[in-house]
This record gives sequence, C-alpha cells and structure tokens, in this order.
Amino acid sequence: MGLLLACVAFALYEPSLHADFVWDGRAVILINPYVHGLQNLPDILLLRVMHLDVMDNNRPVFLLSTMLEWCVWGANSFGYHLTNVLLHALVCVLLFAFARKLMSGVTLWVPFFATLVFAVHPVNCEAVAEISYRKDLIAAAGILAALNFATTFQPEFSRRNLLRGAACVLSLLLAVGAKENGVAGPFVLGCYWILFRRGEPLRGWLALLFVSLLVVATFLIARFTLPPWPSMFFTEKPEQLGGSLVQTLMMQLGIWAFYFRQIIWPVDLCADYTSDSLRNFPIWAAIAALLAVVGAQIYASVKSRVACLGAALFWLSLLPVSNFVPLYRPIADRFLYLPMCGVALMLAALGGIEMLRSRSAAVAALAVSCALAVATWHREKVWESDYALWSASAATNPLSFTAVNNLAEEQLNRGDYSGAVATAQRAIRLSNGYKAEPYATEAVAWNLLGRLSAADYAFCKAVEIDPRYRKPEELVKALIITEEEAQRLEVIARRNY
Repeated sequence: MGLLLACVAFALYEPSLHADFVWDGRAVILINPYVHGLQNLPDILLLRVMHLDVMDNNRPVFLLSTMLEWCVWGANSFGYHLTNVLLHALVCVLLFAFARKLMSGVTLWVPFFATLVFAVHPVNCEAVAEISYRKDLIAAAGILAALNFATTFQPEFSRRNLLRGAACVLSLLLAVGAKENGVAGPFVLGCYWILFRRGEPLRGWLALLFVSLLVVATFLIARFTLPPWPSMFFTEKPEQLGGSLVQTLMMQLGIWAFYFRQIIWPVDLCADYTSDSLRNFPIWAAIAALLAVVGAQIYASVKSRVACLGAALFWLSLLPVSNFVPLYRPIADRFLYLPMCGVALMLAALGGIEMLRSRSAAVAALAVSCALAVATWHREKVWESDYALWSASAATNPLSFTAVNNLAEEQLNRGDYSGAVATAQRAIRLSNGYKAEPYATEAVAWNLLGRLSAADYAFCKAVEIDPRYRKPEELVKALIITEEEAQRLEVIARRNY
C-alpha cells in the first residue's frame, strides 16, 4: 500500500515535472553562482556556509541538494521538479508506515486513506510544485524518518540500537538543517515516547531525547548567531507582525483560523496572502474557530493516543512558522506541509473508530480524496511558469504587491510593454511608492516604448529608494535580477549617472 501511495503521489504531480523555474526557485538556482559546481561543497558539509553571506546559508541541507543537482541537471528544471515529486512520494510512504505501526490492530485501509488525503491535498501543492520550497519536504521527511526509526529503537545498550538512535538523530538534524520548523522533531519524538513507549526502561530513551534536543538546539543557535549582518540578500530584518506581541497574537489567531479553513475547504489558494486575505476572520470568529479545533483535538486525544500524537505534530510544527519569531512572509500554504502530517494522523485515529470502519466510510474517503486530487491537478497549472503564477495570484489577491509587481515584470519579459507600465503603476500604488522594483520595471518598459523622459524619471525614483539600482550589477550579486535584466537597466543608468 505504501508503494501504491507513492505511485498516486507521483502520478498526481507528473505535470509539475514539465514546469519552469518560478519565483524563488529562479533566484536560488538559476542565478545563484554559489551552487553552480562543487567548489563550495566543503563549506556546506562543514557548515562553514552558515557564516557566509550566501542565499539560504542557514539551510545547508537544501543548498547541498541543489548543488548536487546542478552537477547533474544544470539549468534543466525537470530534474529539480523530479526530486521534489520523489520527496513528496517518500513523505507519503514514511507517513503511512508510521501510522500503520501506531495502528497495528486496525485494517490497513484506515492509515491508507488518511495518508491519501495528505498525498492529494491542494495546500501541499506549493511545497511540491515550487523547487525552492523543497525545504518543507525535507523537513517532513526527516521528522517522519526519525519517528519510524524510533519505532524500532529499544532502550537496551547494543550496537544495533546505537545505530538506530544515531539514524534517528541524523534524520532530525537533516530536518532542521533544511528548515527551522524541524525544531519540532525532538519534541514530537518525546511525545511519541510518552504516549507509546513510556513503560520501557527510562535511561535509553532519555539519552536519545537529550542527544536529539542537543543537536537540534546547537544547530538553531548557530542558525541565528552565525549568519552575517547586514547581508546583501536581506537588507532589512522582518518586522514583528502588527508591531507588538499583543498585536502579533491577535493577527496570528486570524491566520490560524485561515489555515483551519484552508485545510477543511481549500479555496482561493494563493502564492502571496496579505492581511486582506483574513478579512473573513475577525477576532471573535478566529477565537471561536481556535476553541472549536482545540476542543475537538482534546476530545479526540482522550479517545486515541494516535490522535494525541497527531495534534502534537500539528501544533509543534505550526508554532515555529507562526510569526512569534518575525517572518518575511507571515502566511503561506507551504507552512502547512508538515502540520498536514499531523492532520493525517488525526484522520487515521478518526478512521479507527469502529463505526467509521464501514464500506460507506471508505467510499466517502475515496470521494473526498478524488475531489482534493482534482483541485490539486488544477492548482499545479498555476505553478508551471512565472506568468501563470503571478496572473493567477494577482487575480486571487488583487491587493498583493508581490503578485502585481511580479506580474508587471513578466509582462515586460513577454513584450507587453504597455501592459507592464500599467501593472507596474498599480504596484507602485499598492506600495505607496516605497518600493523600488515597480519603478525599475516601469522605467525599462517606458525605455523600450521610446519614452525616454518617462523612463529616466521612473529610474531615478528607483535609485532614490534603493541606491543599488545605480549599479545594476549589485542587484545581480544579490540575486534580485538576472544579468539580462541588469543590461536593460544599465542602458538607463548610463544615461542618467
């Protein structure tokens, strides 16, 4: 059944294999010279990269994967998408294997259908279809691999158990080395021990948990202390959501309620959510939703240890991406990839109830999975190119500066210069004139239309906001624009400076 799940996951995401590099994937792979070859491999393996001003220096596992792939695939996006799809299939297999071990007395169809929902759910599409969001896939695979190793771990001292413990710790290190929400790993492992193995000799488990926590904590300390500042890639640190801890909590309640809705009823998925995306979640509704979800989780946890572990995995992996530590992007579908593993475990526990183990329940689960799969199939089309992505995102969330600004750039690249001007001006209004990028896009479009004075005015506005535009090659080094885009800006820069 695990193989069947892997095949379903692979077949569902087969269209994404033919997609282009989009969004961050273009920057961190195509125009990032650091991963173009193996000359920097020692820095990654020895973690020296964490002290260098390199894109994703705090996620060395992801850097390692892209560096090795560049040696095989170069600029061919197919291989990178293939890795993502295979990782998603692997996560499905690991999730099913773990759920099956937890529910050994229940028919295999229960964990199968629970994992199937995870495999085909559209909120996972962003993490699978966008190459640079592989970080979430690796983090999930690492934590689930650690939990599967833990099911075979015995607290007695032996060479075999030492190897199992070492494999568990290494898996957790790979998880946190790919993305910060991997910090959930040792705590989920502790919950597994308390819920399922606490009757065993204490010393071996405490040693495993202590080493796991020590390794992950050491990595996180390095992650937050070693990266240089200021950085050419991040000129500003992320601001606290709402400006204060109280406001952060109030807004985060709305974000959680939004996530609950997306899990239950995944509609209007978008690559860039803004505060306007939360307009249907006032504070009273958010609190009511949170109380309802937590209440249901507590009730299910009392009835089932599997549900309790699923709830723990859900919250422990959601909290690190919940803006209590400021994030550059407060809301994203990819943040739900690892928590959705917890949702799958809760669904498996629900399916373990005798009254739900009927043929009609299986038919209903299959129907829901098919509906989710169709939604995911359509969602994949959005991620096939930058133009498709930003056209859809700007339509779904018209108030997204990121979507509108990037759409203007894509219109420019496609030769729609008049459309690029209009869309760039719309992005300028959305940013209240405080962002340089749309002015630069407008400048290039005007220049290509032969409106030199308008181009010079827009370009000078961009330089006024971000002086790096005076020397476009600096933007290439910061992975903001490509060399081709820099050449178009250089024409205007030479005329004005």
